[in-house]
Parts: sequence; C-alpha cells; structure tokens
Amino acid sequence: MAYTTARLFSTVVTQTFFRDIQVIGQENIPKDGPLLLFGNHNNQFIDPLLIISNIPRKVHFIAAAKSMKRPIIGHLGKALGGIPVERPQDLAKRGFGTIQRIDGNMVYGLRTEFKSQCKVNDILVANEQEFQIAEIISDTQLKINNHGQIDSPIRNLQYKIQPKIDQSNMFEQVWIELSKGACIGIFPEGGSHDQTRLLPLKPGICIMALGASQKFNTKVKLQPVGLNYFKGHKFRSKVIIEFGVPYEVSQELIDLYAKNKREAISNLLYEIESQLKTVTIQAPTYSDLSAVMIVRSLYLPDKARLSAQDNLELVKRFSSAFYKLENHPEVKEVVSQVKMYNYKLKALGVYDYQVMRMEKNTFQDIYKIAFNLFMALLSLSFALPGYIMTIPISLLLNTYTERERQKALANSKVKLSGKDVIASYKILASIMIVPAAIAIYTILFHYALKKWNFISREKQLKLTLIFFLLWPLYITAMIRSNDGLIRHSRKVKSQILFYLYQSKYRKLKKSRELLQDRIRKMVDMLGENVVADFKKKRVFSFDAKKDNLDIDNVFCSLEELGI
Repeated sequence: MAYTTARLFSTVVTQTFFRDIQVIGQENIPKDGPLLLFGNHNNQFIDPLLIISNIPRKVHFIAAAKSMKRPIIGHLGKALGGIPVERPQDLAKRGFGTIQRIDGNMVYGLRTEFKSQCKVNDILVANEQEFQIAEIISDTQLKINNHGQIDSPIRNLQYKIQPKIDQSNMFEQVWIELSKGACIGIFPEGGSHDQTRLLPLKPGICIMALGASQKFNTKVKLQPVGLNYFKGHKFRSKVIIEFGVPYEVSQELIDLYAKNKREAISNLLYEIESQLKTVTIQAPTYSDLSAVMIVRSLYLPDKARLSAQDNLELVKRFSSAFYKLENHPEVKEVVSQVKMYNYKLKALGVYDYQVMRMEKNTFQDIYKIAFNLFMALLSLSFALPGYIMTIPISLLLNTYTERERQKALANSKVKLSGKDVIASYKILASIMIVPAAIAIYTILFHYALKKWNFISREKQLKLTLIFFLLWPLYITAMIRSNDGLIRHSRKVKSQILFYLYQSKYRKLKKSRELLQDRIRKMVDMLGENVVADFKKKRVFSFDAKKDNLDIDNVFCSLEELGI
C-alpha cells in the first residue's frame, strides 16, 4: 500500500513538473526475475521518481543514506523500498591544521592530528585531489598510496578525511533481494551531476550483479535506462526515457569473478558503460549538445515526422559522429557553421523552427498574428489571477532553490553549475509551500466573506470549502493554460520580428538552406564511418513521400527542445 501510494505521488509530481514525458522501450522490461536497472543521473531526486512512475514492476533504488534521513525525500524513499548506502563524501570531516606539502608518498602537516583523526585506508582530500592513507607515522606525518602524478602542488591547504566504509551489509541485502527475483535500481555514476556526458562509473553495480550470481546461483539481468532531459531543470520541460534491451551476466564473467575479482569487475563495468551510452545522448559540452540538436533538425526535411524512438536514435547517431569524427575537416567545418547559425538565432531572439516556417504571405500572416494574439490573451486572462496569487510562492521557490544550487555546487567536484539539483528542490519546497499557500488563501478568502458579510454564515462556510477544493484544480489548469500562452506568444513574436527584420531573416533562412544541404551531403559521405551498413539502417529515407506530412505535428522539434 505504501509503495502504491508513493508511486502514485511520483507520477503526479513528474507529470506536473514535465510538460512532455516520452517513454521508449517499455516492452523491453522483464515482467519478473532478478533485474539490475541502471541509468544516468542528471536530475538528482527526479531520476528515480521518473523511472518508478514509468515501469510496471516494483523497483528498490539504492539511495544515499544521507538523503534517506531527509524529512520528505527520506519518507518517500522508505515508502518506495529504497536501500540506503553510506557514501564516504557524506561522512567526510574537516582535518585539523593544514597540509604543508606532499613529497612523493609522504604528507607533512602543520598542527595536524593524523593519529586521532585518520585511519589506514581512509581517503585524504586536498585541493580536490584524493589520496589513500597507507601508514600513519605521527600526528604531522603520514604515507599515502601515490599511484600517479599529483595534479597540482599542495602547499598550506585545508583538507578533509573520508572514512573507509564497510559496504558488506548493503551488498548482502541487495544479493538477497535479487535472489528473491526483485528489481534493484542504481545510478552507477554515484552522485547526480549536470555534465553532458557520463561520469566514471563506480564498481558497486558489478559487485551486486556478480556477487548475487556467484553466491545464490542467480541469473541476474542488467538493463540500461536513459533519462534524456531537454532543459530538465526548468518547470514544464521535456524528457525522453529509453529502456534498453536487458541482458544476462555471462557465465564466463561469473567464473572469472571467482578467480580474479578485479578483472571481472573491470570487464563488466566497461560493458555497462557501453550499454548506458546506447540509451543516452552524449556530448563534450552544452554547446556541442545544442549543435547536435540543430544538426538533427536541419538534416530532416522540413515536413518530416518521426517517432520518438527514431528521433532519439538520430540524435544519438549525430552525437556519436561528433565523437568519432571530431578531427575530420568536413565535420569540424559543419559544426563551426552550425554553432554560428545557433549564435545568430539567439542574437535575433528566434528559434530554428520559426526560421524554417517563415514565408511571406501578408493575408495569412495577419490571420496567424491575430489568431495567436487572441489565444495568448485568452490564456493570459485565465491564468492571470493564478499568476498574481502564485507570485509569493515563485519568489520563495526561486530563493530556496538558488541557495541549494549554490550549496550543492560548492560541495561538488563534478557539477558545472549545479542545475541538476534545481528541479528536485523546487519540488521538495513546493510540497511544503503550496499546501501552506492553499491554507493561507483559504483563510483570507473566508475572512473577506466574513468582513463583507453579504451572505449567511452557512453559505460563507460552503463557499470557503468550495474555494479550498477548487484552488488546487485551478492552479493545475493555470499551468496548462500557461503552456498555451508561451506557445502562442512565441508565434506572435516571431511573426512580428519577421516583418521588422525581413532582410536579416531572409539571409538567415538562406544560410539555413545551404547548411541543411551541406549536412545531408556530409551524412551521405560519412554515414558508413558511424553506422555499419548505413544505407540499410538509415533512420530516415529521403526517397519516401513527404507531401502529406503535417509540419505542425513534427515530433521533438526544436520548439519542444527549447533551442
């Protein structure tokens, strides 16, 4: 009962926060049997909620013990059957004194207390570098296992000590659950982040799979799940979830694990990383990711319509091409031109899909402007009272999430700007703030009725109850109305800008057409270098008939991606 309630809550939360959730590959999910579900981790607490609300079977997620102790997310995690795991970074403590220098494998401190604060195999963290403690000589000297060059000189620096944690109980619990045929969810990157490619994976997932297979003779299946966000930190954004094809741990790896654990784990971890890349979009930077999206849009004919799966596959192929052919002169030139085109779009304040659709037809344009303006005003008139009433809520949410973003960024070595925590804290804060706001507005409404005293006390109570019940429904409808307001406002803006800057837009559209032609020729020329048997495995065939396709229904256009 608790799991069902928590899963329903997860569904309501994710459906409210995201405007569009597309799920691919649900048919790949095994209905029963031991399963290790692993995914990328780009949106902190939102990631498990999205998976749980879109999978038909019960999932026990591995969760940081620190998170499981939090007021709201901890209760939700326990209701969903989360398995807590202690992370060394969560238990790190600040060391006394300072590190004076590191010479080879010797660490020298000033006013330090290594003997009382440290233990052998603990991790010493200084200047964002980690060193395993091999021997404690005195309060001011210790030896480290220095397996490589020190990235930067360490002189007179503060430091932290991360304890070595025994995870045997956690692994035992996971093995037992898998032996019972349970589904375990895990994010092998460790912590959440906002980078555009995977972080180095942790070996815990391999120990879970191989350990259960060895100890209980259990055939564990592993299944990748890709969470592909498009501005996922923003309210009413888009996400595509892709469940990959599950596969069993091979008997060869299980046998190898009994003889050489390190080699078996290394081999399986490489396989897991490869599988995870097949369901996620990878790019070196956000600039490159934006370029991939635009290249995908330019490659397709202007009236093409693809399924969610084909669209995502096309994006992943272009992303893979950027990696494999990054030094190819034609690819470098095209990427440079695409980034320049993207810069011009931002300078003019328009989107690619708006440039694509621009054709001067005075009567039709006036009709479009009038219609979209009317729809925008209609949406605004419905949503305006809600805007006014939610101003205090928005201010509180933005202040709180910005503070938490900065805190998360300061405590992380892998976050770029801390965007991965924004959505989570907006939702967590909303859970507390919105009910309080409903109560406050209900009290104010009742007070106003009582002060004006134009109806009986009995009717005042009835109207107050109706207000209390309808206010959340109105806010939900207002959110939908706001989606329409944004959509119609963008269309009005683009049409007006087109008439104000016709010459610039015409030049931009011409450069778009030239770039589109060049991208298609590049794909034809280099496709075999990215996809084996490319001609047979093309996502889109330019020989297909396109006349009857409706451009307004193009799935996953740049309008939806917000680029």
